[in-house]
Amino acid sequence: MGLVAPATHLSAEAQDFLRNPQPPLPELDYSDIAAVEAFREELHPAWAAMNDDLSGSWVSRTETVAGVDVLRFAETEDQLDNDQIIVHLHGGSYIFGSPMTNASLIVPMAQRTGLPVISVDYRLAPEHKCPAATEDAVAVHAAIAESHEIVGLYGESAGGGLALATAVALRDAGHRLPNRLGLLSPWVDLTCSGDTYRTMLHVDPDFGNPNDPPAMAAAYADDGVDSPQASPLFADLSGLPPSLIQGGGREVLLSDSCRLDAALRAAGVSSTLDVWDGLWHVWQLFPTIPESGLAFDELSAFFMED
Repeated sequence: MGLVAPATHLSAEAQDFLRNPQPPLPELDYSDIAAVEAFREELHPAWAAMNDDLSGSWVSRTETVAGVDVLRFAETEDQLDNDQIIVHLHGGSYIFGSPMTNASLIVPMAQRTGLPVISVDYRLAPEHKCPAATEDAVAVHAAIAESHEIVGLYGESAGGGLALATAVALRDAGHRLPNRLGLLSPWVDLTCSGDTYRTMLHVDPDFGNPNDPPAMAAAYADDGVDSPQASPLFADLSGLPPSLIQGGGREVLLSDSCRLDAALRAAGVSSTLDVWDGLWHVWQLFPTIPESGLAFDELSAFFMED
């Protein structure tokens, strides 16, 4: 990433992050299962370590829903079995991540809403290709919705794209939809054709290698990256729930957020696009960044609207 001074209106913590970005991902063949598995052993503990920065109380419980492993989070034990539920789908380019590694994107929602959040431990690529992740998410959501109100379905990055693909699949199968969708820096175009894949590459601290997004997309969808299942931007989006899209002003995937907002509106879906000036891809992951808490304030309020 080239040196581009952070915006002065950002918090001191956000400015410091941009001045001292995390090291880029190493060169990796994302189609090599053994190499990916080995790198997960290094990456996942580092991601999970961010949970140490979470404030307040929280609990979690491992479960199996429709044959899929999930992790249920809440602020207290008493809240774990509420009749209203939020469903979360983690990010990680469909290759990395888990409910626990990404708990810093789950716990704040449980704390702000007082509701349990069920995060789906869906099958990852390259071991499991598209649409395996969608199948897992649909199975969990459909099973939960039989006896609970799902007030929101949300995800970050690939999880945001997966949330959208899941909503489309639920609609097509005649299943009950979530009340609302939350899409945080969603990856919805795996053809990586948006302008900001090039124009923002040198300023987004989460992306340093221009070859990574297409290689990760191919690891998940092979040559079907333009299919609506892999790239829900190209799906029929009519009839979906009201959606909130959060994107960073200096993130590589900003094009996906902007194009998705336009596509949802064209399909007659209520969509709110909130671009946070000066922030990067999935800044919400970092509990010590004040802008992360503000983003969750917005998302939780959106989910809890009447």
